[in-house]
Amino acid sequence: MHIFFTRFPLESQFGGAEVQTLSLMEGLKERGHHVAFLGSCPVLLEKCFALSVPYFDLNIGPPPVTKWHAISFLWRQFLMRKKLINAINEQPVTRNEQRVIFMLSLSEKLLLTTWAAQNKIPVFWIEHDSIGRWLRWNPWLPKLRRLSRLATTVAVSDMSKRMYLDLGWNPENTVVIPNGIDLRKFYKRQKILRSTTFHIGCVARLSPEKGVDILIKAVKNIPNIHLTIVGTGRDENCIRKLLEQSTLETHSNDEGQVYHLSPTTSVTILPSVPDIVSFYHSLDLFILPSRDHDPCPLAPIEAMACGIPTIMTDACGTAQYVENGKEAIVVPAGNTEVLHEAIKQTTLRTYEAASVQNTFSFERMIDRYELLFAHSAKL
Repeated sequence: MHIFFTRFPLESQFGGAEVQTLSLMEGLKERGHHVAFLGSCPVLLEKCFALSVPYFDLNIGPPPVTKWHAISFLWRQFLMRKKLINAINEQPVTRNEQRVIFMLSLSEKLLLTTWAAQNKIPVFWIEHDSIGRWLRWNPWLPKLRRLSRLATTVAVSDMSKRMYLDLGWNPENTVVIPNGIDLRKFYKRQKILRSTTFHIGCVARLSPEKGVDILIKAVKNIPNIHLTIVGTGRDENCIRKLLEQSTLETHSNDEGQVYHLSPTTSVTILPSVPDIVSFYHSLDLFILPSRDHDPCPLAPIEAMACGIPTIMTDACGTAQYVENGKEAIVVPAGNTEVLHEAIKQTTLRTYEAASVQNTFSFERMIDRYELLFAHSAKL
């Protein structure tokens, strides 16, 4: 099987979707499939080079996800389509080897799906992105809905699948494959003696839908708390401004700026950490406070795999696969008061990680994709 991954995003950051795409490419490559990346995503291009995954750097222009780009797509689409088809045809493929295309962004779904169907190339739309105004109010949605019947849409959670069905997708060719992690990397921590300060962690893109501002407000009046937020994004200045407005004092340490919300409550924002597993093991509690549709975030899965008590909101697709109060705590999205109470009531007991092993295994995820290939080969 020769599998092309395509992605032409409006903007690119190293986040869960990129991590998951790279893991999927590596996993399929290890199982003997020929994998290549075609697109303009700087993060994936850089990582493919580092991982020795064949790649083709192609810039076809911005996707139709803003008002102007959606309008200009009317005349841009013809040259964009020609570039895409030429690039696919230029890729070396062994005779009789089945070609498959995994499409990750809107442009190629609109431009390439019909051509692929005409050439008997199975198409899979992998939907990592949250569904927002960019899709619900997009003038190209009716065409996308029609084209979806020529592809298999892979939603990464049951929540995401329901949302696509509500938009008019056909349930017969819309499937769910939850994101997976390599459980060998995220092992349970050993019990260690804790300090008097309760360490809370959050790993998230700093954008409004992730709800980091809600988390900051929720911890404000809880004593003996240190919150470490790991992430970058377009909302970072707003987050720091919120902290500055709530801060009694600040100081700097080796990690960066520390904001003191009270004499015993502090917050640090880090762009990244050198070892994510060690970071999880340093925590007493992990929280992902997503306020809007968050398809299947990896961070709470990783934290649970490390045996860290975890709180997430019901806007997370991941939350549908855990038993509330047993494997994690699930709270209503956007509710500062409920999150505040959940943090106060959380104990240091270790939550069961059965759902992580049974649902979010990397090997199980790859198995499901290979079953999709086998099914498409029979059609």
